[in-house]
Amino acid sequence: MVSVKTETVRSEALRALLSYWRDKTRQRGGVLPARRDLRPDEMVSFLRNVSLINVYDNPRRFQFRLVGTGIVAAMGRETTSLWVNEAVFADRTSKVSAFFSLPAETRNPAYAAGRYTVSPTGRELQFETVLAPLSSDGSSIDMLLGGLVGETLQRDERIRLFDYERIHPMLLD
Repeated sequence: MVSVKTETVRSEALRALLSYWRDKTRQRGGVLPARRDLRPDEMVSFLRNVSLINVYDNPRRFQFRLVGTGIVAAMGRETTSLWVNEAVFADRTSKVSAFFSLPAETRNPAYAAGRYTVSPTGRELQFETVLAPLSSDGSSIDMLLGGLVGETLQRDERIRLFDYERIHPMLLD
């Protein structure tokens, strides 16, 4: 799988999230940041596009702990507290879980871009997303700092089909 650099990310909010995560990692001397290191007042420019995702092992599962208002608008649904398999991903759950597993396995951020088709209109909307690993003990990955920027659904639309067009681990500059 080919790695991508931060410049690949089109969204300024997602680039800011990656820069924030990188700064927190540097502040900790290269040790992965923990949830307790994140400060919402430092994340104002991208906070609406942030999610926090709990990572559980044996078997590996993911649960949305917090989902920002920008993500809710793009997905057309509140997913806070839902497991990935309960969210809006339908038959793509295994692909989403594989993407979420990348930062847990590589200990580096991951990037994806894709589209979703909405009903009843059939419109195709674009999105991009990043995930960065967090560790409360400096070793095991127990949470992901996520960000998603996508086109907003209209009030009567729902996601019918969701798919990634690209999934890549990231190389940090």
